Amino acid sequence: MKRRQFIKSAFGTAAVGYIGGAVGILFPDEAVAFSEPTGFWERDRIITFRRPDTGENGVIRHFSRREGGYLQDGYRQACWYLRDSKDNNSVAKMDIQLLNLLYAIQEWARMAGKTNPVMTINSAYRTRRRNAQIEGAALNSMHVAGRAVDITIRGIENWQVAEMAKHFNGGGVGHYNSFTHVDTGKLREWRG
Repeated sequence: MKRRQFIKSAFGTAAVGYIGGAVGILFPDEAVAFSEPTGFWERDRIITFRRPDTGENGVIRHFSRREGGYLQDGYRQACWYLRDSKDNNSVAKMDIQLLNLLYAIQEWARMAGKTNPVMTINSAYRTRRRNAQIEGAALNSMHVAGRAVDITIRGIENWQVAEMAKHFNGGGVGHYNSFTHVDTGKLREWRG
């Protein structure tokens, strides 16, 4: 089994680990939401988001079992919303596993009873030119490859978002004071 494949049991494992007493991800009274994680990967995969830099708010639905799996229109829409809006609205092919990871984090919050856990996308795809202009950005940043986003989620602390992301073993997780970085590169974690 490859670690990037978000299989059905991935969520179940994280949920059971949480119910067993992992501290700090979500409040104890919210743990009851994880008693029925069945169907997590079979339901429509929806990401509710906002982009402060463009003023956009929206919903990305990139997967529907009823409609045959991954949705081409939803994927194209996701690529547009995750574009580099600061460099000529440049669009890239975003990693579908990144979209699955964003869905998983947000759906976990929904199942735990968080009302309207809108995901704020602070940075997603970056052109090489713009990435080079960002202080501290890695030369081979996963943002340049369409495999990273910097997010916050309404009602959830950034360190909690980072802890949730780590449970899915999707790639890198960086915890910063003002956002959480998630990517689909090698498994690693850091504090910025």
